[in-house]
Amino acid sequence: MTLIILEGPDCCFKSTVAIKMSKQLKYPIIKGSSFELATSGNEKLFEHFSKLADENNVIIDRFIYSNLVYARKFKDYSILTEQQLRIIEDKIKMKAKIVYLHADPKIIKERLSIRGDEYIEGKDIDSILRLYREVMSDAGLHTYSWDTEQWNSDEIVEDLVHLFR
Repeated sequence: MTLIILEGPDCCFKSTVAIKMSKQLKYPIIKGSSFELATSGNEKLFEHFSKLADENNVIIDRFIYSNLVYARKFKDYSILTEQQLRIIEDKIKMKAKIVYLHADPKIIKERLSIRGDEYIEGKDIDSILRLYREVMSDAGLHTYSWDTEQWNSDEIVEDLVHLFR
């Protein structure tokens, strides 16, 4: 039973890594956190994440940690309480593999200017990275981390598949 959770700011290969890992491990991908979900209210948010925590052998593209980052950045979004966060972490602690993908702000801004995004702008990246550093350092579970400036998606997937098989 494994729950692979991909976290990190935009333009750091989360979706690409999820797709490539899914092909190799034969695990489905579930979108864990989204801007739409963040506007649905605290109880619905907690219910959604709690249900995902019960899944096995899946890859979750953004989960509770992304919620904590973006809800702090965008004040009108719902956020999990500390108690809700701990309940979910307790549910996943024996099976979760948390992967934090990141890069230098300059690199992310360059990638974002090429890809574009309907929610995030280049000026948001520094504060989002700062929030991710805080949230991921407070995570109650072990986290694997890759700098996507130094590692491409194929190299990351190769390492992850080796680690998680």
